[in-house]
Amino acid sequence: MDRFSISICLIAVTLCFSKSMGNPVDGEILSDWNTVQYEMPPSCVGQAFCFEKGDNYPEELVEKLLKTYPIQETGFGFRTGFSFRNGNNENGNMDCPANTTFVDKPIYYIVDESGIVRPVIQSPNKFEQLYSTRWCLYPGPVRRDTPHFFLTSQRLKRFQIECVTTYMNLDFMVLADDDFEPTMKMMHAMGGIPVCCKCRYSRLHNIN
Repeated sequence: MDRFSISICLIAVTLCFSKSMGNPVDGEILSDWNTVQYEMPPSCVGQAFCFEKGDNYPEELVEKLLKTYPIQETGFGFRTGFSFRNGNNENGNMDCPANTTFVDKPIYYIVDESGIVRPVIQSPNKFEQLYSTRWCLYPGPVRRDTPHFFLTSQRLKRFQIECVTTYMNLDFMVLADDDFEPTMKMMHAMGGIPVCCKCRYSRLHNIN
């Protein structure tokens, strides 16, 4: 066998090996599910979670997984997540008002603790993960008049008053990969989910 024939055989073997191992060949687009890199909907870019379903949510794959790994056998479905104890009645306080835009709504995407966008398992009447979020409208030191404090008050000269958003590491059942197979895993969102706005006071020590 001449040198040219040997080269052709080696190239053919390399191509077959590349395809069998899932390595991309020039001009080939891999269709394996775990090569799909999900992105946040445009309105949620830069955020760690998203209440918007968007156009590319893998609804068919989610339904297939729920049939393969049934979570709830009853006909009423299953709900989990995080909700405010008093519903939408608490919007922070007068000194530190909070934004309560979403109450008991499905979160469709999170950015996990590794920085990867993960679709959250959501299926109406089968498996719903509903969450309520709340964060400070004006985070940081109070630098404006409030119903309780005025910028010229003596109390603000003795105390540092600060509006602080509290975050929790809530559990999310998301799409994940396991031995190149789609599956479901419990993960947390990077940085946590905002659930509360609190007013924090600390005494200033440089006051005579």
